Amino acid sequence: MPLVYRCSNCGFVLHYLEHVGQDFIGVPSITEVLSKYGYTCPKCKSRLSRPSQENILITSVGVAKKKNLLPMRIGDGYYVMTKVSLIPGYVQKSISELSH
Repeated sequence: MPLVYRCSNCGFVLHYLEHVGQDFIGVPSITEVLSKYGYTCPKCKSRLSRPSQENILITSVGVAKKKNLLPMRIGDGYYVMTKVSLIPGYVQKSISELSH
């Protein structure tokens, strides 16, 4: 299952893990990703913060493809063109549930 960390303001993808084993680092925590960018989006310069429960989306790859939720390469980066918070009907979990 892909894992996407993105800016909620502009959709810029901060980290995209397509599959397990993609790199030797593994799955980064949200704190690691935010720290890497100094808690500021490199594209729109908005302040990055930990997502709320409503901003975390867990879905299948099939649904993600249908709803255009997977990142697409644009120029030198990846972007998610759909606002996740506007799409109803998905299972959402809190950060604490994801960390177990």
